[in-house]
Amino acid sequence: MDIKEEVSIVRKIIRLSLPVMLGEIMFSILNFADRFFIAKLGIDESAGASLSSTVLWVLLTVSALITGGAVALVARKTGENDTAERSRSAEQSLLLALVLGLFLGIAGHYASGGIMAFYNATAEVERLGTVYLATIILGYPMVMLAHTSAAVFQASGDTRTPMKIFVGMSVLNMILDPMMIFGFWKIPAMGVQGAALATVIAEAVACTIMLITIYSHKEFGLSVLRTLIPNFSMIKRILRIGGWSGLNSLSRPLSAIVLQRIITFHGTACVAGFSFGIQWISIIFIFMQGMRISISSLVGQFLGKGDIKGAEDTTKAGLQFGYAFVSVVAVVGIIFSGEAISVFTTDESVVRAGQGYLIIIFMGMFFDVLMTVYSASFNGAGNTAPPTIAAFFANWVGKIGFAMITTYVFGLGINWVWAGISLSMVIEGLGLAYWHKKGYWKLKKV
Repeated sequence: MDIKEEVSIVRKIIRLSLPVMLGEIMFSILNFADRFFIAKLGIDESAGASLSSTVLWVLLTVSALITGGAVALVARKTGENDTAERSRSAEQSLLLALVLGLFLGIAGHYASGGIMAFYNATAEVERLGTVYLATIILGYPMVMLAHTSAAVFQASGDTRTPMKIFVGMSVLNMILDPMMIFGFWKIPAMGVQGAALATVIAEAVACTIMLITIYSHKEFGLSVLRTLIPNFSMIKRILRIGGWSGLNSLSRPLSAIVLQRIITFHGTACVAGFSFGIQWISIIFIFMQGMRISISSLVGQFLGKGDIKGAEDTTKAGLQFGYAFVSVVAVVGIIFSGEAISVFTTDESVVRAGQGYLIIIFMGMFFDVLMTVYSASFNGAGNTAPPTIAAFFANWVGKIGFAMITTYVFGLGINWVWAGISLSMVIEGLGLAYWHKKGYWKLKKV
């Protein structure tokens, strides 16, 4: 690949990534605003919402069970110019999203108390977390539908449409947040429940607009009637590909729930510090998510056209682009780590815990580039097993195993827990790099 080809591919990655990044930035600002306003209520409220958010992360990543298959099929069929098959895969993905979203949303609402009890937090943190989780999880069916619709748009090369809708959702949520948390005019102050309810309202509006948009899109030619009629052959294909993606996405947040319990052992200040620190780390995750979606789409479309070299060059260009970005952000993040946590709180113990988290995680982010680019390449090809296997060992053996041993066996401090997170990035990044070089992903049939 010469320099002109590399520049051309990087431009394509940027063109597809930027709208995704803007949408993710708005999500990050939304989460930032949520944490900022909830922090004004107190440390218990912050800790309760933080623990609930980890559960929501688990549920959100379940959508990869559907979107993983949808992205691979829609991108491949777009490259093959098979519009009929693309429409069928999109319709059945939305049906799966509706059914799974309703089931998990209702079940999660009634199980919220038991879920929060798992963390063994203080009684007040558990109570506040239960209130937050039981409310916000009601919007889960709408989240599933919106994310699946967005995946269809993105896999076909349109990242702008879902970005616009998600930006609007985030703006609406930020307007409603202070009104429903602290009260405004005839709206009573509802505390953490108000923060959750503001999110649910914004999600409902976004989901409605997203569905109207995708079903009125002439190029897709989707039918509501066909969507509601199960096509078991297509559903099987979606789940066969997306099953590994779902397990992959589920493995990480499930390990995060266990990690949260370990962090809770170190005290409420560490829980709050972790909550505040991850808001800043999400800056890199924004970039990585944009890269992941754009590379998956491009690799899938290149393979659909039979252009293996184009798929290989996309992966190489993505690595170089990713390293350049992370190098800058990591240096700035480490230098200003203390100031970053102080934005949320002046509590010295919380700032100290959050600062340690930022420094250690930023140091491991270079391996996150390997994780992101290679997993995107595998997913775009529909070869979703390798990222899942690598993620399992990295998170459960590397992250959780290391954190448990250093905490419960050796009695070491919280910084060793943060080190376990970085260790998992190293294991997963190097594992995927080795697997990708074998080249089996180029021959995957979907």
